[in-house]
Amino acid sequence: MPSVFANLSHLNLSRDPSINQRRVQRDLVDMVSHITAQGRTHGARIINISALGLMCRTEAPIRIGERLTVWLPVVKDHIAEVRWAEDGRIGIEFIGPIEPQIYDAMLSLIPPRQTAW
Repeated sequence: MPSVFANLSHLNLSRDPSINQRRVQRDLVDMVSHITAQGRTHGARIINISALGLMCRTEAPIRIGERLTVWLPVVKDHIAEVRWAEDGRIGIEFIGPIEPQIYDAMLSLIPPRQTAW
């Protein structure tokens, strides 16, 4: 006999297709930091992070494809490239991944986000 409940697995998928294309899961965080682009430093609030990249909010005039550095605890200034920018948020991919032991040490110093984005 068929189930009376519809298959709702599609509801677990995000409406943002880039989320479902990530190579690794991101950790939700809430950390104030800074990014440096075109020789200027700008404030940034990191929303989520992984060993391969992050998403942050910033008022900086950043362009897709632009290289920048982002300051992270333990790691310090890490080089990255902007993959997308929308409504004051940017997604960046690190040029080199953060090593697992360093990532764990860094993450232990960053406050976790209590709610999803």
